[in-house]
Amino acid sequence: MAGAAEQRQGWRYRANVGARVVAGTLGAYAVAALFAAALARTLPMPRADATIPATLLAFALGPCVTVWAFLARGPWRAWAGVILCGALFAAIAWLAGMPA
Repeated sequence: MAGAAEQRQGWRYRANVGARVVAGTLGAYAVAALFAAALARTLPMPRADATIPATLLAFALGPCVTVWAFLARGPWRAWAGVILCGALFAAIAWLAGMPA
């Protein structure tokens, strides 16, 4: 009986870590890309010139999202934070890219 409980606990632990790893890698990449797109469209300079600082700042944001994924209280909160940040940056990029 204790073996089954230990096995289920081990499965939950592995699923928790797996969800955080996916959120910390793929989610961080998506958030960083959306942040770069949003910042490149909102900086007050030509878009070709704004791409470089936006991309450099996005490289700093990616590890922060990864750390967030592992510091959140649970995998659902980690995914919620990643999705909310991604949606916010996507909305900013979409609104800034709309023609006037």
